[in-house]
Amino acid sequence: MWESLSMSGHDPGEQRRRQQQQEQFAESVAGAVRQPASAHTPEYVELATMDSTRSSGDSAQKASAEAALDDVSTAVEDAFQQHHVKIEYDGRRFSLKKLWRFVGPGLLVSQALLDPGNIESDISQADSSGYRLLWLLLLAHVLCIFVQSLAARLGVVTGRHLAQHIRQQYPLAMSAVFWLLSELAIVGADIQEVIGTATALHILTTMPIWAGVVVTAVDSFLFLYVQRLGVRVTELVFGLMVTTLAVCFWLEMVLIKPDAGEVIKGMVIPRIPQGSAVQAVGIVGCVLMPHNLYLHSALVGSRKLDRREETREGAIREAMRYFRIETSVSLMYAYLINMSVVVVFCKAFEIMRGEGVPYVASLAEGATVLSHVLGSGSKYVYAVGLLAIGQSTTMTGTLSGQYVTEGFWNMPVKPWQRVFITRGISLVPALAVALTATAHIDLLSEIINVVQAVVLSFTIIPLLKLQAHGEIMGPEFVFGRAARIAAAALTLAIIALNAYMVASVIPLRSAGMYVALVAVVLVYALVLAYTAAFPLRCVWSRRVLVDRAPAGVRWLFGRAALAVGAAPPA
Repeated sequence: MWESLSMSGHDPGEQRRRQQQQEQFAESVAGAVRQPASAHTPEYVELATMDSTRSSGDSAQKASAEAALDDVSTAVEDAFQQHHVKIEYDGRRFSLKKLWRFVGPGLLVSQALLDPGNIESDISQADSSGYRLLWLLLLAHVLCIFVQSLAARLGVVTGRHLAQHIRQQYPLAMSAVFWLLSELAIVGADIQEVIGTATALHILTTMPIWAGVVVTAVDSFLFLYVQRLGVRVTELVFGLMVTTLAVCFWLEMVLIKPDAGEVIKGMVIPRIPQGSAVQAVGIVGCVLMPHNLYLHSALVGSRKLDRREETREGAIREAMRYFRIETSVSLMYAYLINMSVVVVFCKAFEIMRGEGVPYVASLAEGATVLSHVLGSGSKYVYAVGLLAIGQSTTMTGTLSGQYVTEGFWNMPVKPWQRVFITRGISLVPALAVALTATAHIDLLSEIINVVQAVVLSFTIIPLLKLQAHGEIMGPEFVFGRAARIAAAALTLAIIALNAYMVASVIPLRSAGMYVALVAVVLVYALVLAYTAAFPLRCVWSRRVLVDRAPAGVRWLFGRAALAVGAAPPA
């Protein structure tokens, strides 16, 4: 339990002595936050909470110290730390004006659901399943709203994002594995975004795909200047990019005149066509993106809340409510765009089949299909939307990588450095596909989706474990029993779906393949079980950092014994 310090007595000398002690202790804790100790070092500090009944001068000092601690817990790794949006807590029930101040993080996160890889998945869905999986696409977006709201909730309540928590709660070796898997997911998504943007440039300018890949890798640096204008300008620019994609496909949906009855039927009647099970699992996998959880938990830190003791709980609950609304609206906006892509190509493929014209259901050939059905101008509308979302998702991917790297390693990385590293890694496979044959893009996307599915399980388990830990979330915000059961069920469902996706890509042509499949699934299950069973190493709540695990558990999971620093004298 946290020890509470009181400031009883009215002796001026005694008060000055206590004030000096508190100042020294606040400085030591601020240093500990800026340089958190690794899993193998015992430099941890326990800071007891302070009694709210002290004098007004000491209360102001306490608020200032807490504000500084809150700042270093989020802003030190925040690309927008000089442009934070300050949110005052006034206790009102709801205000559209205040909601507008929270709009932004969910909109940036929604772009990952609209990247070129997801658009290609929508095109494939339209070809193989028609309108019949629109209900599953809607369900996947609803599930994504729940998971992303949890990521935002973690950042709002604790003031620290997911990568920071994982690095602090798990040993160095496990943190390195989490970081490596996250980087694989980010680079994989970046490959799809680079190729998608290069495809759009090819349609607009007849530029070769390989040249478009190089141009895309270079022009990403231009978007870094947007960040210098502040978080609100950045959110506005990205919002315009998403709206550009929406306008392009909604316009084509109006022109192509789909069957409204079939669209509504596909949205409300659950059914999975025969032979579309893998496609159905892939829809869920394309919507739930692991790096989005890191990004969302960090972006909410751009809103600086009123965390004074008397307003902390109310301000946090208000922020969670507004972020929940903003996330829901943003991701449903993304669903309407994804749905329009599926609907447009469903109708286009239907017309092509009716005329007996052969076609290829792919991102690159989408412009050819639309040109045949709607005229040559439609391919440029398609390319403009693809170019807009491809460019914006490359920047959100850069932000994700920046937060992941800095959170796991406490190492500041400038945006241009992050772009250089990510583009350098993704450029090789993207150029390889562009130079060999664009037909291999589908295979590459399938491999990337499998990687994303594997990484998601290793991201969502720590997220849910943190939400259920009372000393991390605090007694006011910790998961109750019903929420824990629902979270456990959700985790098992996602793991099962991802395991099925991984198993589906292994060709079972011999007994050796069956053995390999069993081995892969078994190793996957064991590693996930180890991750889920691993007890959180220490607790950080209200500036209290202690190890709660018994010595035997620490030995079993390879922990070093942690020494807890003494609190300042009363």
